Amino acid sequence: MGTIEPTRAAAVADDGAARPQGAGTALAPEGAHVGPGFIRAITGAYFGTWLALLPATTVTLALRVQQIAPHHKASALSLVLTTGAVVALLAQNIFGALSDRTTSRFGMRRPWITAGALLGVLSLGLLATASSVPMMVLAWALVQLAFNILLAGLNPVIPDHVPSAQMGRVSAITQLTSQLGVVGGAFLAQLFLPDLTLAILLPGLVCLAGVGIFMFVLRDRRLDPADRRPLRLKTLVLAYWVNPRTAPDFAWAWLSRFLIFCGSATLAGYQTYFLMSRFGYTQSTVGEAVFKVLLINTVAVVLTSVLFGAISDRLRRRKPFVMISASILALAHVLAAYSHSMPTYLVATAIGGIATGCYLSVDMALVTEVLPSRDETGKDMGVFHLANVLPQTLVPAVAPLFLAIGGHGENYPAFFLAGAVMGIAGALCIQRVRSVR
Repeated sequence: MGTIEPTRAAAVADDGAARPQGAGTALAPEGAHVGPGFIRAITGAYFGTWLALLPATTVTLALRVQQIAPHHKASALSLVLTTGAVVALLAQNIFGALSDRTTSRFGMRRPWITAGALLGVLSLGLLATASSVPMMVLAWALVQLAFNILLAGLNPVIPDHVPSAQMGRVSAITQLTSQLGVVGGAFLAQLFLPDLTLAILLPGLVCLAGVGIFMFVLRDRRLDPADRRPLRLKTLVLAYWVNPRTAPDFAWAWLSRFLIFCGSATLAGYQTYFLMSRFGYTQSTVGEAVFKVLLINTVAVVLTSVLFGAISDRLRRRKPFVMISASILALAHVLAAYSHSMPTYLVATAIGGIATGCYLSVDMALVTEVLPSRDETGKDMGVFHLANVLPQTLVPAVAPLFLAIGGHGENYPAFFLAGAVMGIAGALCIQRVRSVR
């Protein structure tokens, strides 16, 4: 299928030659190659995953909470999001460490990807039919558990199989799937609203189909039982930790992503309520508005990601693009905070898309260059994933404090400006990374 399959003895490159490969090594051997079939299939798996998961955080989950708890929707949504983020915080690292030790004849990553996709669809069904806030909390926690099991298996596949020469291209394509998943999910949401059941369930079925195709294409790594490292309680604890003294570049890159994602979460997580509060949209009309916003954002992301990715590869530099993206993102937050018309907000959205595209063009390539261990790719990618998840936990928890400034409970300018400051701080942190230009 155009993929490589690292084993205990050797890995086979696309020229057919066997090259030594140490047990458990996740780095694709030099000269190896992944074909277009692999790239299309993994892109489809990622797209399906984000299609099922991300629109819920921006559209359908907020509307579902409003249906159940209309009089305290902001606090209820914060509870649901925070609980789910805590589950995500705990899950992916543990299952990433387990996937590093899986000796199944089906491979190291395939069992977890398959199990996560199946459980994800069932959990989305529970979310669509929940009738109380506690049930929403439980359902969203299960959704986060399922999709983080899936991602615990899926995220290490790229460093497992993709060689350095193709890393930039494959990383850029797969990173764009999150944006395409959001806009695709928003399109489905506005298509089916006010029927939230279909808006929630259909993306899950698309995810199942995409993952199923990838499972047929993937020639997964297989780990010999003799090479499996023991799994102890200490191992599970250390699944959440990489020593910054021994891996300082990893630590600075982690902190940079954490702060930048905190900045992004201030706008994305509460966008639905902001549009309803500032511009008077209703539950039946906000889906179309969110879709328009996300479509503009995604077009900007796709176009600029390709452009900045090509420039980055040509210059062989990553860090300047992080600084540029954070600066542009701060501008987008300021403009959004003080926008008093929908056209102005759409301009802010386009600027935010340019910033995101610039960041995504170098993000995954930078991450793979600072991974501290090629023997524990699943665990280390899980640790890096914490920089994505922690903002989902912390931002909803502190959001009411910023929104309450002034006593009205809807001070979105203060909230968005705080996000701009955090994004700039993240860009400054990336300048401390020494091994990447």
